[in-house]
Amino acid sequence: MGRNNLKAVESILRWNAAHDIRVYRITSELIPLATHPVAAHWDWQTDLSSEFAACARAARQTGTRLTMHPGQYTVLNAKDRTVVAKAVEDLAHHARILDLMEAGPDSGLVLHVGGAYGDKVEAAKRFVENFAQLPQGVAKRLWLENDDTTWDTAEAFDVAQAVRRPLVLDIHHHRVLRDDDWLPWLHQILPTWGDVRPKVHFSSPKDGERSRSHADGIDAEDFARFLDRTEGLELDVMLECKLKDVALLQLRKRLATLR
Repeated sequence: MGRNNLKAVESILRWNAAHDIRVYRITSELIPLATHPVAAHWDWQTDLSSEFAACARAARQTGTRLTMHPGQYTVLNAKDRTVVAKAVEDLAHHARILDLMEAGPDSGLVLHVGGAYGDKVEAAKRFVENFAQLPQGVAKRLWLENDDTTWDTAEAFDVAQAVRRPLVLDIHHHRVLRDDDWLPWLHQILPTWGDVRPKVHFSSPKDGERSRSHADGIDAEDFARFLDRTEGLELDVMLECKLKDVALLQLRKRLATLR
Protein backbone atom coordinates (compact mmCIF):
# COMPACT_ATOMS: atom_id res chain seq x y z
CA MET A 1 0.00 0.00 0.00
CA GLY A 2 2.79 2.43 0.87
CA ARG A 3 4.48 1.77 -2.46
CA ASN A 4 1.24 2.40 -4.36
CA ASN A 5 0.59 5.55 -2.33
CA LEU A 6 4.00 6.97 -3.18
CA LYS A 7 3.53 6.22 -6.87
CA ALA A 8 0.16 7.98 -6.66
CA VAL A 9 1.78 11.02 -5.04
CA GLU A 10 4.32 11.23 -7.84
CA SER A 11 1.52 11.17 -10.42
CA ILE A 12 -0.48 13.75 -8.45
CA LEU A 13 2.47 16.14 -8.28
CA ARG A 14 2.93 16.01 -12.02
CA TRP A 15 -0.81 16.38 -12.69
CA ASN A 16 -0.95 19.32 -10.28
CA ALA A 17 1.96 21.03 -12.00
CA ALA A 18 0.26 20.62 -15.37
CA HIS A 19 -2.70 22.51 -13.86
CA ASP A 20 -0.51 25.13 -12.13
CA ILE A 21 -1.07 23.79 -8.61
CA ARG A 22 2.17 24.20 -6.65
CA VAL A 23 1.25 23.41 -3.03
CA TYR A 24 0.34 19.88 -1.98
CA ARG A 25 -0.54 18.38 1.39
CA ILE A 26 0.67 14.80 1.74
CA THR A 27 -1.69 12.49 3.61
CA SER A 28 -0.62 11.28 7.04
CA GLU A 29 -1.71 7.80 5.91
CA LEU A 30 1.00 7.70 3.24
CA ILE A 31 2.80 4.72 4.81
CA PRO A 32 0.12 2.70 6.65
CA LEU A 33 1.15 1.11 9.98
CA ALA A 34 4.68 2.56 9.75
CA THR A 35 4.58 3.60 13.42
CA HIS A 36 2.56 0.60 14.61
CA PRO A 37 4.30 -2.19 16.56
CA VAL A 38 3.14 -4.70 13.95
CA ALA A 39 5.57 -3.06 11.50
CA ALA A 40 8.44 -2.67 13.95
CA HIS A 41 10.74 -4.91 11.92
CA TRP A 42 9.90 -3.30 8.56
CA ASP A 43 12.59 -0.96 7.28
CA TRP A 44 10.10 1.01 5.20
CA GLN A 45 12.52 3.85 4.53
CA THR A 46 14.95 1.56 2.74
CA ASP A 47 12.28 -0.62 1.16
CA LEU A 48 10.56 2.40 -0.40
CA SER A 49 13.66 4.49 -1.09
CA SER A 50 13.27 4.47 -4.88
CA GLU A 51 9.63 5.59 -4.65
CA PHE A 52 10.56 8.38 -2.23
CA ALA A 53 13.33 9.46 -4.59
CA ALA A 54 10.84 9.58 -7.48
CA CYS A 55 8.50 11.79 -5.44
CA ALA A 56 11.38 14.03 -4.42
CA ARG A 57 12.40 14.37 -8.06
CA ALA A 58 8.83 15.21 -9.10
CA ALA A 59 8.49 17.84 -6.38
CA ARG A 60 11.83 19.39 -7.33
CA GLN A 61 11.13 19.40 -11.06
CA THR A 62 7.66 20.89 -10.64
CA GLY A 63 8.58 23.38 -7.92
CA THR A 64 5.92 21.98 -5.60
CA ARG A 65 5.78 22.92 -1.94
CA LEU A 66 5.00 19.86 0.21
CA THR A 67 3.29 20.04 3.60
CA MET A 68 1.72 17.63 6.07
CA HIS A 69 -0.88 17.99 8.80
CA PRO A 70 -0.68 15.39 11.61
CA GLY A 71 -4.12 14.38 12.82
CA GLN A 72 -6.23 15.23 15.85
CA TYR A 73 -4.69 12.50 17.99
CA THR A 74 -1.22 14.02 17.75
CA VAL A 75 -1.48 16.14 20.91
CA LEU A 76 1.78 17.60 22.14
CA ASN A 77 0.29 19.32 25.19
CA ALA A 78 -1.59 16.34 26.59
CA LYS A 79 -1.49 15.62 30.32
CA ASP A 80 -0.88 11.93 29.69
CA ARG A 81 2.82 11.37 29.05
CA THR A 82 2.04 8.31 26.94
CA VAL A 83 -0.03 10.48 24.60
CA VAL A 84 2.82 13.01 24.41
CA ALA A 85 5.34 10.28 23.63
CA LYS A 86 3.10 9.02 20.83
CA ALA A 87 2.75 12.58 19.53
CA VAL A 88 6.53 13.01 19.44
CA GLU A 89 6.86 9.69 17.61
CA ASP A 90 4.20 10.70 15.10
CA LEU A 91 5.75 14.10 14.47
CA ALA A 92 9.15 12.47 13.95
CA HIS A 93 7.55 10.10 11.44
CA HIS A 94 6.01 12.98 9.50
CA ALA A 95 9.27 14.93 9.54
CA ARG A 96 11.12 11.86 8.27
CA ILE A 97 8.74 11.62 5.31
CA LEU A 98 9.50 15.22 4.34
CA ASP A 99 13.22 14.50 4.71
CA LEU A 100 12.89 11.48 2.43
CA MET A 101 11.08 13.73 -0.04
CA GLU A 102 14.17 15.98 0.13
CA ALA A 103 11.87 18.85 1.07
CA GLY A 104 13.41 22.17 2.03
CA PRO A 105 12.51 24.54 4.88
CA ASP A 106 9.37 25.72 3.06
CA SER A 107 7.87 22.28 3.75
CA GLY A 108 6.53 21.77 7.24
CA LEU A 109 4.12 20.08 9.63
CA VAL A 110 1.00 22.00 10.57
CA LEU A 111 -0.10 21.28 14.14
CA HIS A 112 -2.82 22.58 16.45
CA VAL A 113 -1.89 23.53 20.01
CA GLY A 114 -4.07 20.73 21.40
CA GLY A 115 -6.50 20.64 24.31
CA ALA A 116 -7.26 23.20 27.01
CA TYR A 117 -7.80 20.64 29.79
CA GLY A 118 -9.61 23.25 31.89
CA ASP A 119 -6.57 25.50 32.19
CA LYS A 120 -5.19 27.14 29.06
CA VAL A 121 -2.25 28.71 30.86
CA GLU A 122 -0.99 25.32 31.99
CA ALA A 123 -1.90 23.72 28.65
CA ALA A 124 0.16 26.32 26.78
CA LYS A 125 3.01 25.84 29.23
CA ARG A 126 3.00 22.09 28.62
CA PHE A 127 3.14 22.66 24.87
CA VAL A 128 6.18 24.87 25.22
CA GLU A 129 7.90 22.41 27.56
CA ASN A 130 7.18 19.42 25.34
CA PHE A 131 8.18 21.31 22.20
CA ALA A 132 11.58 21.89 23.78
CA GLN A 133 12.05 18.11 23.96
CA LEU A 134 11.51 17.56 20.23
CA PRO A 135 14.51 16.57 18.11
CA GLN A 136 15.82 19.61 16.25
CA GLY A 137 14.96 18.08 12.88
CA VAL A 138 11.33 17.80 13.97
CA ALA A 139 11.06 21.15 15.74
CA LYS A 140 12.30 23.07 12.71
CA ARG A 141 9.53 21.53 10.61
CA LEU A 142 6.70 22.51 12.95
CA TRP A 143 4.20 25.28 12.20
CA LEU A 144 1.23 26.00 14.48
CA GLU A 145 -2.33 26.75 13.39
CA ASN A 146 -5.29 28.40 15.10
CA ASP A 147 -8.21 26.03 15.44
CA ASP A 148 -12.00 26.33 15.44
CA THR A 149 -12.83 24.95 18.88
CA THR A 150 -10.26 25.91 21.53
CA TRP A 151 -7.21 27.98 20.54
CA ASP A 152 -8.17 31.10 18.63
CA THR A 153 -5.78 33.21 16.57
CA ALA A 154 -4.48 35.31 19.46
CA GLU A 155 -3.93 32.32 21.75
CA ALA A 156 -2.31 30.13 19.10
CA PHE A 157 -0.10 33.03 18.03
CA ASP A 158 1.09 33.49 21.61
CA VAL A 159 2.12 29.84 21.78
CA ALA A 160 3.80 30.04 18.37
CA GLN A 161 5.75 33.07 19.55
CA ALA A 162 6.77 31.25 22.72
CA VAL A 163 8.35 28.41 20.73
CA ARG A 164 9.56 30.75 17.96
CA ARG A 165 7.71 29.00 15.20
CA PRO A 166 5.38 30.49 12.54
CA LEU A 167 1.60 30.39 12.65
CA VAL A 168 -0.51 29.21 9.73
CA LEU A 169 -3.49 31.55 9.86
CA ASP A 170 -6.70 29.69 9.08
CA ILE A 171 -9.20 32.33 7.97
CA HIS A 172 -12.24 30.08 8.48
CA HIS A 173 -11.16 29.10 11.99
CA HIS A 174 -10.56 32.74 12.86
CA ARG A 175 -14.08 33.63 11.79
CA VAL A 176 -15.59 30.80 13.82
CA LEU A 177 -14.00 31.81 17.13
CA ARG A 178 -13.43 35.56 16.80
CA ASP A 179 -15.37 38.65 15.75
CA ASP A 180 -12.39 40.84 14.88
CA ASP A 181 -10.80 41.29 11.47
CA TRP A 182 -8.25 38.66 10.44
CA LEU A 183 -6.13 41.01 8.30
CA PRO A 184 -4.33 42.84 11.16
CA TRP A 185 -3.44 39.41 12.58
CA LEU A 186 -2.05 38.35 9.23
CA HIS A 187 0.19 41.40 9.16
CA GLN A 188 1.50 40.45 12.61
CA ILE A 189 2.05 36.86 11.62
CA LEU A 190 3.81 37.30 8.28
CA PRO A 191 7.16 38.56 9.68
CA THR A 192 7.46 35.51 11.95
CA TRP A 193 7.95 33.32 8.88
CA GLY A 194 11.36 34.81 8.23
CA ASP A 195 12.80 33.59 4.93
CA VAL A 196 10.08 30.93 4.49
CA ARG A 197 7.10 31.86 2.34
CA PRO A 198 4.06 32.23 4.64
CA LYS A 199 1.14 29.84 4.31
CA VAL A 200 -2.54 30.55 4.93
CA HIS A 201 -5.55 28.23 4.98
CA PHE A 202 -8.83 29.26 3.40
CA SER A 203 -12.17 27.45 3.32
CA SER A 204 -15.87 28.22 3.21
CA PRO A 205 -18.34 27.15 5.90
CA LYS A 206 -20.78 24.42 4.99
CA ASP A 207 -23.80 25.53 7.05
CA GLY A 208 -23.77 29.20 7.93
CA GLU A 209 -21.08 31.70 8.83
CA ARG A 210 -20.06 30.08 12.13
CA SER A 211 -20.21 26.50 10.88
CA ARG A 212 -17.04 24.56 11.61
CA SER A 213 -17.62 22.16 8.72
CA HIS A 214 -15.94 22.84 5.38
CA ALA A 215 -18.11 23.24 2.32
CA ASP A 216 -17.58 21.14 -0.77
CA GLY A 217 -16.23 24.14 -2.66
CA ILE A 218 -15.11 27.72 -2.12
CA ASP A 219 -17.34 30.81 -2.05
CA ALA A 220 -15.86 32.68 -5.01
CA GLU A 221 -17.12 36.11 -3.95
CA ASP A 222 -15.62 35.69 -0.50
CA PHE A 223 -12.33 34.46 -1.93
CA ALA A 224 -12.23 37.40 -4.35
CA ARG A 225 -12.51 39.75 -1.38
CA PHE A 226 -9.70 37.84 0.32
CA LEU A 227 -7.52 38.30 -2.76
CA ASP A 228 -8.29 42.01 -2.88
CA ARG A 229 -7.39 42.46 0.78
CA THR A 230 -4.12 40.52 0.51
CA GLU A 231 -2.98 42.07 -2.76
CA GLY A 232 0.76 42.68 -2.67
CA LEU A 233 1.40 40.20 0.15
CA GLU A 234 3.70 37.24 -0.52
CA LEU A 235 2.04 34.04 0.70
CA ASP A 236 0.72 30.65 -0.33
CA VAL A 237 -2.95 29.79 0.14
CA MET A 238 -4.12 26.23 0.73
CA LEU A 239 -7.81 25.62 0.08
CA GLU A 240 -9.53 23.19 2.43
CA CYS A 241 -12.66 21.86 0.74
CA LYS A 242 -14.26 18.50 0.17
CA LEU A 243 -13.94 18.58 -3.63
CA LYS A 244 -10.21 19.40 -3.45
CA ASP A 245 -8.73 20.00 -6.94
CA VAL A 246 -12.20 20.04 -8.53
CA ALA A 247 -13.16 22.89 -6.19
CA LEU A 248 -10.02 24.80 -7.14
CA LEU A 249 -10.67 24.47 -10.87
CA GLN A 250 -14.28 25.55 -10.34
CA LEU A 251 -13.10 28.52 -8.29
CA ARG A 252 -10.73 29.65 -11.02
CA LYS A 253 -13.53 29.66 -13.57
CA ARG A 254 -15.81 31.60 -11.25
CA LEU A 255 -13.11 34.14 -10.38
CA ALA A 256 -12.53 34.79 -14.06
CA THR A 257 -16.10 36.12 -14.27
CA LEU A 258 -15.71 38.29 -11.15
CA ARG A 259 -12.35 39.97 -11.69
